[in-house]
Amino acid sequence: MKLYKLAVLSAVAAGSLWSLDASAQLSYSQGDLLLGMRTPGPGNDLIVDIGPASQYVNATGPITISGNYYTAAQFAASGLNFNNLYFSVFGDTAGNTLWATANSTLTEHTFYSQSVGSGQFESIAQGAEDAGSWYAANAANSSSAVITPNGFFTGGGTDLAYTLGVLDPNDGVANFQYFGAVNEANTVANFSTSPYFVTLNLYELDPYSNNTTQPAGMQLGYFELNSNGTLTFDTGVAPVPEPGTWALFGAGMLALGAIRRFRRTV
Repeated sequence: MKLYKLAVLSAVAAGSLWSLDASAQLSYSQGDLLLGMRTPGPGNDLIVDIGPASQYVNATGPITISGNYYTAAQFAASGLNFNNLYFSVFGDTAGNTLWATANSTLTEHTFYSQSVGSGQFESIAQGAEDAGSWYAANAANSSSAVITPNGFFTGGGTDLAYTLGVLDPNDGVANFQYFGAVNEANTVANFSTSPYFVTLNLYELDPYSNNTTQPAGMQLGYFELNSNGTLTFDTGVAPVPEPGTWALFGAGMLALGAIRRFRRTV
């Protein structure tokens, strides 16, 4: 009887531990979009599953990412901050349709060419899933956001940190070693205390639309990160800086002009 009770308790304990690990593992499915955030130098990445790409393809209005898919506490636990922050969004399908952000227009390629990008995206996703399990003791991890060491890598590239995956080893440019464009947005050193915001366009690259002329990808909308930490997605064309930002810039130019005039008179 005692042995039976011990066995039951052991099974319950094992189930509880499994549940904790499962809750800490990223709940990712191919076709979801991933948000990757990093800062230069050693440290951690934060990988966030922001849901199926279909909701962004079919969006009719703003979608708030921060607070819904990751929390301020998770962001802080990763060791990141909003100054000098780099981020991008990416995803793929088994049919090698790709979604990726960029500062300039992305070009569609053939099914086989885009399989390179798809494989790279899946390696980053796999790395985030496995890091979420292996680092389950980190209470900040959840099914939608995990902290991943930015040097995380396994042989063959099946598990890849976001930092390693996004940077081309030949030149250090954030182009996922494939797209030939800068795929990330980055903030300034004093971003969190400024009136600034940064935007990054999201493109859909369909390998079946036209494989011969390599047309430009379809822009679906843009992500906008504000200095208060709010990250949103919206359809349409990315806005120009806010009037307050232009006013601050104008004030700086006026001050510079005044300094020059003063120097001429002395």
